[in-house]
Amino acid sequence: MPLSNPTFTVDTHVFRELGELLVGRDSTALLELIKNAYDADATEIVVTAINLSSRERGEIVVRDNGSGMDADQFQKGFLRIASRFKEGGARRSRFFRRRYTGSKGIGRLAAHKLAQLMEVYSVCGDPSKTSRESLLARIDWEKIEEKETLSQLKDEVTLDTAHLGKATKPGTVIILRRLRRAWSDKERLRFVNECRSFQVPEVLKQQLPTRVVPASSLFAVPQMRDSNSDDPGCDIRLEGDFSEGDSYWDALVDATNWVLEIDAKSEKGVVHYSITPAKSTLKAYPEARRRKFRHPHPYPQEGPFFQARILARDEQIRKEALLRWSRQMSGVRVYLEGFRVLPYGDPGDDWLRIDADVARRSWKTDEVFEGLVESDGDAGDWQLSVLPNSSYTGAVFLTQEDAPSLRMLVNREGFVADRAFDTLWEIVRRGIDLLTRTRAAAKAPARIRIREEREKARQEQAPPRPLVEAEVKEVERPRGAAVEEPQLRDNRPTPTLADATAQALASIRDARQLLISGGDKVQVDSRLETTRAALDQLASSAARVQDSAAMLRVLASLGTQMASFVHEIRGLLGMAVAVHQAVDRLRSDPSIRGEAKKRLSDVYQSLGDMRQQIERQAAYLVDITSPDARRRRSRQRLGERFDAAAKLVMPAIERRGIQLNNDIPAHLKSPPMFPAELTVVFSNLLTNAIKASGERGVIGARGGDLSNGGSVVILENTGASVDLAEAERWFLPFESTTTEVDSTLGQGMGLGLTITRDLLEQYGATIRFVEPSAEFATAVEIKFPE
Repeated sequence: MPLSNPTFTVDTHVFRELGELLVGRDSTALLELIKNAYDADATEIVVTAINLSSRERGEIVVRDNGSGMDADQFQKGFLRIASRFKEGGARRSRFFRRRYTGSKGIGRLAAHKLAQLMEVYSVCGDPSKTSRESLLARIDWEKIEEKETLSQLKDEVTLDTAHLGKATKPGTVIILRRLRRAWSDKERLRFVNECRSFQVPEVLKQQLPTRVVPASSLFAVPQMRDSNSDDPGCDIRLEGDFSEGDSYWDALVDATNWVLEIDAKSEKGVVHYSITPAKSTLKAYPEARRRKFRHPHPYPQEGPFFQARILARDEQIRKEALLRWSRQMSGVRVYLEGFRVLPYGDPGDDWLRIDADVARRSWKTDEVFEGLVESDGDAGDWQLSVLPNSSYTGAVFLTQEDAPSLRMLVNREGFVADRAFDTLWEIVRRGIDLLTRTRAAAKAPARIRIREEREKARQEQAPPRPLVEAEVKEVERPRGAAVEEPQLRDNRPTPTLADATAQALASIRDARQLLISGGDKVQVDSRLETTRAALDQLASSAARVQDSAAMLRVLASLGTQMASFVHEIRGLLGMAVAVHQAVDRLRSDPSIRGEAKKRLSDVYQSLGDMRQQIERQAAYLVDITSPDARRRRSRQRLGERFDAAAKLVMPAIERRGIQLNNDIPAHLKSPPMFPAELTVVFSNLLTNAIKASGERGVIGARGGDLSNGGSVVILENTGASVDLAEAERWFLPFESTTTEVDSTLGQGMGLGLTITRDLLEQYGATIRFVEPSAEFATAVEIKFPE
C-alpha cells in the first residue's frame, strides 16, 4: 500500500558536511564571516581571538559596523540553508552598492568548523524604520547534531529581539565559543599568516613610490571592487591572539627589482603588459629599460578581464627577519572583489607552474652557476633567469562583473578549472615569461661589455693586425635600394678555442726552451709577452665557449630526444596517409550520396591538409637531424637551403596569406657548412619575417656575388620596420617584441638572432640589418666568405 504524502527529510549531519568537512581550512571559514560583514556594507571589521590554546575558554569574535540584521533577515538569510537572499535584484548591497561576494547561502555554516557554539548580536540599520531593531541569537551545533533530523529541532536555536533608540549604531557581533580544538602556536601562526592576506596589501593597491620605480605605472590604482564611488572601502584588523606582529612591506618594496603590470580590461580584446626596472636595477644595469607589450585577449567574448601588479626580486634578501616574513607574503595571489581567493599564491602552491619550471632546470647546479659567475663577472643567467614563486609578490584583481565566467568551487577554495580559469592562467603566465625575458635582456649587455673589455685588453697587448680595404662589388639590387659604402674589414678571423689553445701551448714551449737554452733577457721578455697575449686569447675564447655552453645544454637536452621524436613523426605521417586514402575510397562509394558525401569530402580535404603539414615537418626534421646532415661540411647552394627552411614555416605563411619570393641565384654557394646549419639560419630569419610582415605581407630573398669571392643574401619583409640606429640590440640575447614566450624551451625568448649570428661567425660570415628596398620595411643581410 503506498504511503500518503511522502516527503524529504534532512539529517542534522548536513551542518557537519557543509561546514566542518566541506570547508578545507580554518581561515576560509573565518573569511566567509568577514565577507558577510562586507556584504552588509561594513567599513570596519575587527577579528579578536582570546585564549586559543584552551578549547573551553577560547573565543573568536567578529565585530563589524555594517547595516546589521532584523529578525526577518536573520531567519531568511542567516538560518536558511542555501538561501536565495542574495540572488534577488541586482545582487548588490543597500548603501554602497557593493557586489555580493557570496551567493550559495552556505557561507555562515563555515562557522561550524571553528566552534560548537555561535552567538549573534545584531542591530539593524534600516533607515526606513523609526527605531533600531536588535536581535540576540544562539546556535548550539552540538545540541543540534544530537537530533536526528532538522524537523526535530526546538530549543537548539534561540532568537530574542528588542527595539532600541534611533541613535544606536548598527552592526553585528558574532562570538564563537567552545572551539573545536585547542590551537597550538604553530597552527595560530599559520592561521594569522593566511588571515594577513585576506585583503590586498596597500603597496599593491597604489603606484609604487618614485624612490623605488621612476617610471609611471600602466595604471595608478587598480579596480579591486565593484561598488559606487562613495564606498570608503573596508578595513580588517586582527587583535588578541590574532595580532599580526611586525610588518615589513616598506622594506619589501625597497627590495623590489622589477614591476610587472597587466591590464586585460581597459581595451577590449587586448592585453597590455608593462615591465619596469626599479632604480636599483637601473643602477646595476644601465641598459635596462621599461618595456611594453600588447597581445590579443585569448578569450575576448567572456574574459576574465582584470588587472594585476607583481613585484619581482632577483637578488637574495640578506636580513633574516625580512627573509622569513617575505616567504610568507610571497607568491602571485588572486583577489575577487578585494578578498583573497585561496589557495593561489600560498607557500607550496604553484598555480602558475613557476616552481615546476625551476625544478625542470634542476640540472643547473651551484657549481655550474659559480663557473658562470667567474667567467663572466656577472650571473651568466639567461638560463637561470626563471625565478621561483618566492621571488614574486603580486596580486591579480578580479571583480564579479568583469569575471563572470570564473566559477568558485563549492568549498570556497579556488575556481573551477575550465576555459575561463585557463585564460586567467595564460594571461598572467605570459606576463611572468615576458618579465623573465626582459630581465635577462637587461643583463646581457653587461656580460657582453665585460667580454669586449677583455678582448680590447688582449688586443692592446697583441701585435697590430693589418687592416685592408674591403673589395666590395655592388650586388644586384632592386631600384631604390641603398648602395653599401666600402668599409675597412679585419681579415683575420676570430680564433677558435682549439686555435687559441694551440697558440698558447706553442708560446709556452718556446718560452720554456728559450729559458733552458739561456737566452738573453730581451728575448725572454719578448717571449713572455707573446705567451701572455696567447693566454689572454685563450681566456677570451674560453669565455665565449662558456657563454654558449648554457644554451647548448638546453638544446642538447632536447636533441637527445629528437631521434625518437622524428621516428614518431614519420609514424604519424604513415597513419595520416593511410587514413587519407581510406577516406578517399569511402567517398568514392556510390552508395554514399548527398550531405554525407559532402561531409566526407570536407573531411578528406582536412585530412589532406594535415598530411601535408606532417610531411613538411617530417621533411624538415629529417633534413636537420639525419646523419647525412651532420656527416661532413660542404659548399651548400643557398637557394636550395632557403627552400628547405621555407617548408617548415609554409603553414604559417599560407595562414597569413603571405607572398614568399625566393630570388637567390642558383649558383650562389656557402662556404663549407653542414646543411642543417643553413636550414636553421634561414628558418630563424623566416620566422621573424613572418611575425613582422603580418597578414597578406610580402617576404623576398635575393642575393649576389662579392668581388672578394664571397656571396651575399638579403632577406626583406613588409610590415614592421627596424630602427637601424638600434638594430644591433636585436642580436643581443632575450631582445624580442613577440609576446609568445616559453621560458623553459627558450621559444620567444629573443634567442633566434643570437644563435644565428653565433653560428655564422664560426664560418667568418656576418649578419646585420640594412636599409631595405623601397617596397619593404626591414632587410637582413648575410655576407658569406668564399
